[in-house]
Amino acid sequence: MDTPQTTLIRPATIKAAINLFAIFVALYFSELASFSLSIDEEVAAFRTDASIWIAQGRWGAYLVETFLIPHPVMPFLPPAVFGVGCVTAYLLVMDAIGKHELSIAEYACFTIFCAFPTWFFLVEFYSNIGAVGIGLAAATLAVWLISKKDPPVASSRFLAAIAAGGFAISIYQSFVPAILVLGIAFSVLQTRVSTKMSLPKHLIRVAVLLAGSAVFYVVGNAIFKSFTSQRSEYFESLFQPAFLFQHPIVVIGRILEAVRGAFGLDHDTYGVVLWTIPVLLIFGGWTLLKESPRANLPLLAIALVSLTVPFGVHFLAAGSMPVRSLIGLPIAVWLFVYLALTSRNARIRTISAILLGVAAFQILMIQNYRQASSSLVDKHDTLVAAAIYDRLTMTEGYDARRTYALSVFGGLPFATNYPRPPSSTVGYSFFEWDGGNPWRIAYYMRLLGYSNLNGSTDQQADQTIVRLSTMPVWPAPGSVEIEGDVALIRLGDQPSVANQQALARAVNH
Repeated sequence: MDTPQTTLIRPATIKAAINLFAIFVALYFSELASFSLSIDEEVAAFRTDASIWIAQGRWGAYLVETFLIPHPVMPFLPPAVFGVGCVTAYLLVMDAIGKHELSIAEYACFTIFCAFPTWFFLVEFYSNIGAVGIGLAAATLAVWLISKKDPPVASSRFLAAIAAGGFAISIYQSFVPAILVLGIAFSVLQTRVSTKMSLPKHLIRVAVLLAGSAVFYVVGNAIFKSFTSQRSEYFESLFQPAFLFQHPIVVIGRILEAVRGAFGLDHDTYGVVLWTIPVLLIFGGWTLLKESPRANLPLLAIALVSLTVPFGVHFLAAGSMPVRSLIGLPIAVWLFVYLALTSRNARIRTISAILLGVAAFQILMIQNYRQASSSLVDKHDTLVAAAIYDRLTMTEGYDARRTYALSVFGGLPFATNYPRPPSSTVGYSFFEWDGGNPWRIAYYMRLLGYSNLNGSTDQQADQTIVRLSTMPVWPAPGSVEIEGDVALIRLGDQPSVANQQALARAVNH
């Protein structure tokens, strides 16, 4: 008899892995075949010390960047690693429910598993996505290891599961709810096909796994943080648990808005209304209610909980978390879509297959909208960088042997008719982000080969802010000047927050 381990290396499994990766390539072809930088990539490209991840409590990401992908800002490889992680995770899920040769429906459902649009908000960051793919595989492996149908689970397997789960969390803390969603999905699907499956016992195993993984992560986090004194103000600012008690109505309202957007029920989040998803969720829930061998209502209730689990962290973050944090949501949505497409009711299967086809088309459209925005803003920024540097070289006082600090006033917005989701950096220019951040602009221009540029210090900004505020706005003549080793550039009318602070200091001085 085959053991769970041997089922993973069958010829049928290898064939399935190749087919699944081909589906991934088709869905992410524009991402795999291009190299468009997002905001923050300009800094990551120059990073030589990955300990910034430790400061964010993501020591697993630190290990991946240090020992596996030391220069993650590169084309093809990071999203390809993510694809391998998705394929591995999906095969583990299929193995857990005894599916060693995948049907057309199971291949089709992989579309949701690996390309539900919340993933796109992570894929836009080369520095994140490779590690997240590894984390997804590790999280799924953790649940797979405890999901043997014949208990008891060996202690060595359980310890390995805890280590895998803890490592996944160390890559991205959002894997905490994702592991719970995976555990629920495994439990629901195994109970659906087997009357011998003990649902309460399996859920208890998942709870113990999650607790053990959290402890493993916390211990590892304490060890890694003992080697660095760095802190992440951005990461720390996300968590505001006191806000929930002070403004509970506001938090609940924000969460409901986040739920509405994440499920594709408004146009702003993805640029497309995913009207097919709610219908597929209903069909999946109906299938579970009517076709499970037992405990229909409790099973449906548990499955419905999986749709809410990814938003649990929102309660600790004043109701607002980036869309990219919803790692568990694609898995929860996939569960219901899979139930609908494998229903015993032929009518539900047929309608669900049509709806999934429409959803896949919409997902491709969302992906291509994002790629169009990225491509156009990339061309815009390349041309602006060249124009600014050309103007700089023609400005009185320029010396090619000197390095200049950029002191920038305002930002230069990029206007496009393509969607620019508010929780994403796609379609936003390096010359407009943060209202015109001189360090981002300098790093970006240095990536393009303009190597004698740096950002300005606070002192340099204070010394030039008054003059900057009176200069003409780019591209008017006089919008670029040189004062010693500082290049002054006025990109916009509106001062950034840093500009306002510098102006305030200049007035007080």
